[in-house]
Amino acid sequence: MTVRGNAPAIIGRMKGIPNGRGLRFPIRGENLDVMGYMRGFDKFLLADDSLIETMARFRTLYRENFLSQFEATPENKRNWLIHSVLANDRKMLFLVETLEGKIMGQDGFTLDEDGRTFYLDASMRWERGSGNLFQRGGVERSAMGFCLLGREKCVVEIFKSNAIVVDNSLRAGFTVEKEFHLRVERKDGIVSYLKEKDSGRVNTDAILLSLGLGKDRFAEMNRSIVENPCWSRENCGEELVCD
Repeated sequence: MTVRGNAPAIIGRMKGIPNGRGLRFPIRGENLDVMGYMRGFDKFLLADDSLIETMARFRTLYRENFLSQFEATPENKRNWLIHSVLANDRKMLFLVETLEGKIMGQDGFTLDEDGRTFYLDASMRWERGSGNLFQRGGVERSAMGFCLLGREKCVVEIFKSNAIVVDNSLRAGFTVEKEFHLRVERKDGIVSYLKEKDSGRVNTDAILLSLGLGKDRFAEMNRSIVENPCWSRENCGEELVCD
C-alpha cells in the first residue's frame, strides 16, 4: 500500500490511525544492518497497563532532563498519550525495540508550526545493554523529518548539564546555535523551566542548549540511510509518500 498525502496524514498512518496498528520501522547501522526497530505508538497500546506504568515511572525518574518536571502517574501518562500524542498530527512517538522485540525505551519527533523545522524529543532509555540503538534511531527519525516529511532543519534542546547527550548530538553533526537562560516556577508539585529573555527574571543557573542540524549536512553524513529509507515498502511493509 502506498499512502499519499500531507505530513499529518503520514504521521497518522504511522500511528495506525484510525483503526490499525502502528507501523514498525527498522533501526540500522551505517552498513544497513538491522539492529532493532521503532514501533509507532497506537491506540491499542493504551490498554497495556504494564507499559503505561513503565512509561510513567521512567518519566518521573528522568524528570530532571525535561523542562516540565513532575511525578508522572499511569493516569496522567495515559492522558498525555491520548491528547498530546495520538490526537496531535504533528507529533510522533515510537517504542524502541531489540531484534527480539524487547522494548528498550521510547523516542519521538515533533514538527514545528513553521513548516521547515522538526524536533527530536521524548527520548528515554528504559533498559541498559542496547549499544548505540538509540543513537542510530535518532538517525532514522532525522531521515524521516528531512526526507519523508520535507523539513529543512532538525533541532534538539538539551540542558547544558546533560553532557553525555550533548556530546552524542555533537558527534551526530549537530552544532550549538543558542543558549537559553531560564526562569523556574514551582506550582502544584510541578517544576517548570521557562526560556527567559529578560535577564532580570532569570532565577536559576540552568541553561538550555538549542542544537541544530541542516538537511544537507545530514545527507552528507548518512548517505546510505537517505538512499535506503526505513519507510520503504521493503523495510516497513508499506511505502509512505509525502506529496
